[in-house]
Amino acid sequence: MLANPRLGWQKLQDVYYCLRPCYETLNWSIENIYSNYRIAISTNTTLIALASRFVPHPNVIDIYSLSGDKIWSVIFNSTATEHIVDYVFRNEELCVVLNSQKFRYYQDFKGNFSEHSYTKNLITLDDTGINNPLNGSNRKDNSNRAGNFAPQSQFITDLESNQQEEVFQIREVKIWGNFLVLKLTNRFIITNLDTFANYQIPFEISLASKMHCVNPLHFDDESLNMLVSFDKTIISIKIDLRLSNYEIIDHGLTEGPFTQLTASPNGQLIALFNSQVERIFVISNKFDQVLLEYDTSNDSSSPYQVEWCGNDAIVLSLKDELKLIGPGQNSISFFYDIIDEEDFDLDSLSRSNQNEEFSFTIPIFKTEPDGLKIITKKKVEFLSRVPDVSINLHQIGSSHPSSILLDCIDKLSQHASKSDTNISLLKSDDSLLLAINDCLKASLNEFNQSWQKKMLKAVSFGKAYYDDYYNADEYLKTLNYLKVLNQLGSSELGIFLTYNELLSIGWEELIQMLLRRDLHFLALKVIDLLDLQNLKELVYIHWCCYKIRKEMNMSDMELFEIISKKLTSAIGPNIKNSRNYISVDKISNVAYEEGRINLCKLLINFSPSAVKKVNQFLKFGEFELALIKSFQSGDYDLCRLLLLHLRDILSVSQFFKILNQNEQKGLITDTSNKEFKDKGSSNEFLFISGDLIGNFWVESIGKFNKSSLKKFYKQEDKTSDLKLLEVKSFISKSDVDETENESYYDTYKLQLSKLTGRTTNKKSARIYQREIEILELKKRLSETYQVNFFKEESVNPILIKLIQMHQIKPALKIVKELKIRQEKFWYLVLDAYTKNKEFDKLYQFVSHRSDSKSDKPIFKSPIGFKPFVETCMAYNGPKDQISIYINNCSDIHYSEKVEMYMQNEDLISAANEAFKYKDINLLKVIKENAMNLGNGHENMLNVVKSYITRLGY
Repeated sequence: MLANPRLGWQKLQDVYYCLRPCYETLNWSIENIYSNYRIAISTNTTLIALASRFVPHPNVIDIYSLSGDKIWSVIFNSTATEHIVDYVFRNEELCVVLNSQKFRYYQDFKGNFSEHSYTKNLITLDDTGINNPLNGSNRKDNSNRAGNFAPQSQFITDLESNQQEEVFQIREVKIWGNFLVLKLTNRFIITNLDTFANYQIPFEISLASKMHCVNPLHFDDESLNMLVSFDKTIISIKIDLRLSNYEIIDHGLTEGPFTQLTASPNGQLIALFNSQVERIFVISNKFDQVLLEYDTSNDSSSPYQVEWCGNDAIVLSLKDELKLIGPGQNSISFFYDIIDEEDFDLDSLSRSNQNEEFSFTIPIFKTEPDGLKIITKKKVEFLSRVPDVSINLHQIGSSHPSSILLDCIDKLSQHASKSDTNISLLKSDDSLLLAINDCLKASLNEFNQSWQKKMLKAVSFGKAYYDDYYNADEYLKTLNYLKVLNQLGSSELGIFLTYNELLSIGWEELIQMLLRRDLHFLALKVIDLLDLQNLKELVYIHWCCYKIRKEMNMSDMELFEIISKKLTSAIGPNIKNSRNYISVDKISNVAYEEGRINLCKLLINFSPSAVKKVNQFLKFGEFELALIKSFQSGDYDLCRLLLLHLRDILSVSQFFKILNQNEQKGLITDTSNKEFKDKGSSNEFLFISGDLIGNFWVESIGKFNKSSLKKFYKQEDKTSDLKLLEVKSFISKSDVDETENESYYDTYKLQLSKLTGRTTNKKSARIYQREIEILELKKRLSETYQVNFFKEESVNPILIKLIQMHQIKPALKIVKELKIRQEKFWYLVLDAYTKNKEFDKLYQFVSHRSDSKSDKPIFKSPIGFKPFVETCMAYNGPKDQISIYINNCSDIHYSEKVEMYMQNEDLISAANEAFKYKDINLLKVIKENAMNLGNGHENMLNVVKSYITRLGY
């Protein structure tokens, strides 16, 4: 029979605490961890970094899992001029600080790091306070006031260069959130580890000896409030990096100096330790009330650490003891054996007395949001407050519904009738659901897997007797959480996290932990188990980057084939002709860093986003490829923006040369084209000629800048276009008023006729003749509609004007006469009607009646219906019409169709489409969206639920 967890509880006033093992044995053979090693613990207590205390500057830093397995080692050949000062963790990323004004930031367990300077481009923060104890502003000489104070620096002379160099002596290193905080002899340096920007707060060298310790009270992405033990008081330094300033507040304490200070996880309380008078003070974060004063002189030793266990009790690390102190100076102690019986050796004991510390276990603490992790040389334990649900469940003599339900499991095999009586009692009190829910909550706080199973068994038993509908989602979710927590906490992985810690760090960081250990398959299993599909992309990106770095002997093409297959399988192995939906930016960057330029280009081609393709090609200086990809995307704004950008960064000759470059035949177009054809790509590799790019520039940009257009025509030796431009310029500069249509028509036609008669070039003659045809068209339309068409410079504006006048048939006639592509005309109609909010006109244009017997319209479009959906959504078109357009999108994957329906808030159509293909995951997403809509959408929610039920879920 299982021992009641209540037996391990200890009561502190009216609160129970329990000390539970995380790992009862560790896989290392380390002795006297506190005395022999420098220690750094990762933010979430999943890694421990150790280096010997007995060398002035460590050469090796060993990284262990919490279960004692060595994961990797950092090796640095320390010298007198460059050596390791200290090391700290940011989450699981190790930051190694050097004396050479640099630090190394390790982002994985393979030794890959980036190196940064913590003194480069130092930004001195402005002091917004009046009396700053750090710059002496309380003295009569007030010249060192905020913003003007320069740190007093020490210099040494380089004998080789005979130049003076400033000495930066680091006293303390901390990481809080995304801030690396360095306390030096004459300043604080704060480095943002996201942007690697450096900030400093100077102070006088003479004050360094008065600063005893530093700790945070609060921090977020752009601000930091740190507490500094200064002289006999505590000062707060409130830093705002948005405004590049800081404020120092002296809290006026007199009980110092304080050698240790620490804030509770919620920042409401602060514990201060004065080693001289051997007293601990607990005060509020407003520094207006002393809540506890504790005398440590009667303890077995002076505290090595003072940390918080939760938010209302402090814990002292003593020799062979940890002491938990609550309000009112009440305390409870947990002891460690001085020497285990199997290790007893009188000779070693006598030798160890020479160094008394080595004879005792000194526990090492790490505060967590819900308790305290305790690390010794032999085990890791977790001290925490017992939650109310666990007290109700396990308290001896408890009559709580959850305890009664759990008791049913004990009575089920031998006293089934008593078990039935218990269930009847819970049902009569209408407390069965409360018992079920509390058992679920208690299971998440339990470490023992046997007790977890028993609680879940009680839940299964209870829900079988629950008369109303019981939603089993919560039960399945709890079961999956426990599976994940138990797997992570296994000795092989050593990632021991409580449920509350798991929620605190977030799912993304959890997946990143697994990826740092190259556990890709397990990461995917966790994602599927917890339904975290949005994080699946992280796994595939990491796997591809790992593959590129690992496979040194594979060719670029072989690697690309493997990576492309892996990425396209990410959305489902059974979907044919699937394309890649995962961003490849990081993967292509790794390929570039590894010197695989061709692979880098192939991967950029494989990106699902045209904008990202263009950005990546620009990043690597491939301007022509960026231009080609922008035109292949068909995105007008992207093409125009890119041309304007290239005009700014390239010389005139380079820019005009690139405008008329044909797409080069090489690795990118040949090999990757073959790969994408195999995957069913349609227009990804359309041939983009230089003429197309040049003509686009002329029509979209050049015609608005006549001088640039002239230079372009001269560069390309396009004499006919140049002459035509000169004629137009002449006409516009003449006294002819364009509103006098006949005069303009006669003058312009005469000039065009002269050019046609003089030229012997057939191409030029065709251009002039085409211009004459357009001029005749302008005259005919102006006379027909009594509207001036002469102001329109080309055919496109003429067609747009006719569309806006609702003259579709005449416009179609012109399209046919001038041999303009139907697709182009349809885009013009779509653009013109949506911009004018004439959605009904657009609907009439698209729909056709099949015959006189049926009123059901037939929808046909040479450009497909996806452009109609996207454009109408952009201009807030009618949702019913948009849904019709989505329904007629026959050239896209059903999942994309469902996404469009959801964007259009047509969840019933989305559910119909998902049910048609029996996609339960999409139906669950639709269900969540329907639930978020709130009241008034019950019918929609019921339809989705019925589909899920019909699929057997």
